[in-house]
Amino acid sequence: MSIKERFVKSILEDEGRRLMENQAAALGRKLQFRTGRLFNTRKTSVSGGAEMDGQLSFSHTVYQRFLDMKRLQYKSKEVRRNRQIHNRFVFGHYSSIAYRLMYDLTDEVVATFREELKSEK
Repeated sequence: MSIKERFVKSILEDEGRRLMENQAAALGRKLQFRTGRLFNTRKTSVSGGAEMDGQLSFSHTVYQRFLDMKRLQYKSKEVRRNRQIHNRFVFGHYSSIAYRLMYDLTDEVVATFREELKSEK
């Protein structure tokens, strides 16, 4: 595995971990759990490709996405609950991944990954 592949994989794994932690905190604040299915079925996985290619997959229940858009009808008034538990985190971490991939590959990071490669051999 090359240095660039390791770099991309480490960024994606770190952002996946942060996504799960940050969203778990928001879920705990904004929702009441009955079965825990919404919380327990979430997972992330990272798959790599060649050079600067990689994929972070985020799996969750289908209805989690729609909790952001839920609207309630109170008599003649329609109320939208802004829970902000899906899009806010997905697109926020997407932006963070793009920024980190553009600017975090410094000479110090390359040296760190080279040392790791030497110690593995």
